[in-house]
Amino acid sequence: MSGRSEHHGPGETATEHSGHGERGSHHDAAAENTVRIPPVPYDDWDHELFSVISHPRKLPQANVLGIFQRHPALARAFLTFNMHLNTTTLPVRVRELAVLRVAWRRGSRYEWASHVLIARKAGVTEAEIGEVRTGADTLLNRAVDELDTDSGLSDATYTALAADLDEHQLMDLVFTIGAYTMLTMALNTFGVELDPVISEENFSFPKREWYSHKREG
Repeated sequence: MSGRSEHHGPGETATEHSGHGERGSHHDAAAENTVRIPPVPYDDWDHELFSVISHPRKLPQANVLGIFQRHPALARAFLTFNMHLNTTTLPVRVRELAVLRVAWRRGSRYEWASHVLIARKAGVTEAEIGEVRTGADTLLNRAVDELDTDSGLSDATYTALAADLDEHQLMDLVFTIGAYTMLTMALNTFGVELDPVISEENFSFPKREWYSHKREG
């Protein structure tokens, strides 16, 4: 596992079954979520807000970016961090497999659909995407599942990762998993809808046990 990644994430959209530690009651997160914070219409965007990730070009329309337009201070802080995560020491394939596992476990249609496209472009195979879906006992699946469940890595998993990743890569992996877990919380909570240009053929997201508490109301 070596090499540098290309920039993909909230700043570069995809437009240019359950496994270990899955959560409790049956829900389809995207089906339940209504739009709680609508994205700012594209014609009203302040494109300078995205200069940290897009300068000098304008980014295409994407609902996740429209949400960030509603909170400029948060957008500048998070997207600066996101820019680092998407230009780090991690190989792009490693990053995308980790992000896909986060999206699958957290029930994020938006993150899953976007990153399936990015992962395929980076050379991730359909078999590897299938391993993410089924929670196969791969090293990256274990790493994501342990961090999501226990907020830490077992000695066995850490040692196995350290056999291929150096210190910077290990740090970048953990922070990437944490950041995209946080992003799925926002996408699910605010009801960010899938961008129209991303077809549903790009994912098959079943109703599944993915979190421990039932929503009330």
